[in-house]
Amino acid sequence: MGKVARKIVWAFFVGMILVYGSYHVFAMLFPSVKTEVAHIARVYDAIDADGYIIRDERVISDDLSGAISFCLSDADKIGKDGVIARVYSSESQGILHKKAEGLEKEIARLENLKNFGGFALSSNPASIDQQSYLEFNSFIKNVNNCEFNTLPKHRDNIFYLLNERQIAGGQDLNLDEKISGLKSELNKLSLQENNSGIKKILAQHSGYFMGTVDGFEDAFNYDSVKNITAEQVKALLNESFARAHSRTQNAAKLVVNSNWFVVCALKRTDALQLSLDQYVELVMPLASAEKIRAKVVAINQSGENSESAVVFQCDYIDKNTLSIRNEPIKINISEYRGLSVSKSAVHEKTLSRTITDEATGQEKVVQKAVKGVYVRRGKQLAFREIDIIFSGDDFVICSLDADKSKLFSENTIKEYDEVVVKGRDLYDGKFV
Repeated sequence: MGKVARKIVWAFFVGMILVYGSYHVFAMLFPSVKTEVAHIARVYDAIDADGYIIRDERVISDDLSGAISFCLSDADKIGKDGVIARVYSSESQGILHKKAEGLEKEIARLENLKNFGGFALSSNPASIDQQSYLEFNSFIKNVNNCEFNTLPKHRDNIFYLLNERQIAGGQDLNLDEKISGLKSELNKLSLQENNSGIKKILAQHSGYFMGTVDGFEDAFNYDSVKNITAEQVKALLNESFARAHSRTQNAAKLVVNSNWFVVCALKRTDALQLSLDQYVELVMPLASAEKIRAKVVAINQSGENSESAVVFQCDYIDKNTLSIRNEPIKINISEYRGLSVSKSAVHEKTLSRTITDEATGQEKVVQKAVKGVYVRRGKQLAFREIDIIFSGDDFVICSLDADKSKLFSENTIKEYDEVVVKGRDLYDGKFV
């Protein structure tokens, strides 16, 4: 072979390598298809509405003027005849009494620690560490939720557990001297304090305490809530929105029933999605991070095409749910969990398969138009049938464990599949 021929052959091979390399570089920089990973998502079929809250509330009628000190925090539960508050003859008397109470609690804690010393050898340090960990977690959670009124309690519990851990480890904390000093301080306060002028406010009912009132406690009869009309709901909402910030301080109430109601006026088409005794989830984003389980206990409609008053019964109690009166809510009717796929990825394709006729035993080819997506399998595309269980504005939710009897092809997508959302001339087996 001459030099010229060898040069031609080498040039040919080098050219082929360059073309092959350029093709792959181009394909990498400018892919012919765009893909997204199929991932698991959870969506809800929901109704948006304005809700009004009706509770069985009793405003405390005692005179709360003067130097008052509530003994409870919002949402604390109290029994009948329990002490709600103390009213002092002067502010200085209230300060002295609170300080004396604090000293009594501190002395009781230290005496408990002193008694614990006799059981220190048999105590489990790991159990104390676990309790401390839980208290620290609760402390941090309350800080994040701005529940600062609970912090002193957690602080005292953490202090007690840390001392308990030291005693369990064999340390002598010499608590007698500390207890003696606190008792001496308490005796001095007792001489200054005049308990004769202290008035106690007692609970007339058992229930949940709230340290504010909003003026709507008697706006609607609690016992008649299941008969409320859409017009009454709208009137209550209009009035409460107009006075949304008119809360009265230095006043209090008891919520005497753990069952409370959310009422809203819904369009006929929305109300038709609900039925009596149905359970739904209520989302109140401005009041609580929790999804509140609720039961539909009434759907009242005055005319065939008129709005309906829907009544939801709830029993979840916390400070936030006890403080709200009107609230934008989302009513989650159904939950869908599956693989989220962009609508641009969905295609319709006619598939064929051979089946055996049970009557004649002969094989025949049947065809069916199905919906599916193209997924990338290595360098090739493969069509996968999907079972759509929910359709949104720009996405669909596909069944995660699709019943094969519902699938014509028996092949469907899986989590983490690369689904083609953009591309031209897509077909089964195409190289990309």
